[in-house]
Amino acid sequence: MKRIKNITIWGLLSITLVLTSCDLDLQERFVFEPDVDLSDPFGELTAWQFFNLPAVNALNDEGGLVGDHFNYMRAAIEAAGMIDEYNTSNNGRTFLMLNNNAFTGNGDVIALVTGSADVEDGETPAEVMARADVDVLRIILNYHIIDTYITQNNPLAEFGVNYEFQTLIPGEAGKIVLRRDDRLRVDINRTPAPLPSTATGGGNNERIRNYNYVFNNGIGHSINDPVRNQPYPSPN
Repeated sequence: MKRIKNITIWGLLSITLVLTSCDLDLQERFVFEPDVDLSDPFGELTAWQFFNLPAVNALNDEGGLVGDHFNYMRAAIEAAGMIDEYNTSNNGRTFLMLNNNAFTGNGDVIALVTGSADVEDGETPAEVMARADVDVLRIILNYHIIDTYITQNNPLAEFGVNYEFQTLIPGEAGKIVLRRDDRLRVDINRTPAPLPSTATGGGNNERIRNYNYVFNNGIGHSINDPVRNQPYPSPN
């Protein structure tokens, strides 16, 4: 008798739930709208146009692009007469973008192209690059343009594997090696690599700082120091 009573109670509860649930409105379909803009902010620009943006072509972080400023890079491209290489319609390139830090340190670009890392007070990047050995500057910039479009996992499909590419410098002197780890960090010319010790030793290798600046003529990654395969010539 007790069991019959329990079944009756559960039956009544079930009927009540069914009847009351009929009065509930159907929930609207949920549409996820991310707050983060996942589009490429520079996708309509060439690399050269990117280097001319006010927030990029600056000496400090007032423009909001913390740590990655390229006004020395812009001045170097102009002084070397290489605007066309960064403004080309060829979208299959990777630009290793030398930020200001890559120019101003000891042994960095300013020292490599002028013979001294000293910059006078008030001297603009354009004035510094006006003192540069243009031939050496062109070699440096050409080595930092790779003729393959490279993201962190394409064609760097496997981590811990050396992938060899060609820069705009022809032949063996233009070889460059990229390798990523399991956290998608990418190193350039790190040992062990199928390159001479002049490329991999003595601080000449580098880890990419910021990734995937997508342009309409390629992709860019910023680095804090220049890299090389062979020693750059001394400036005249």
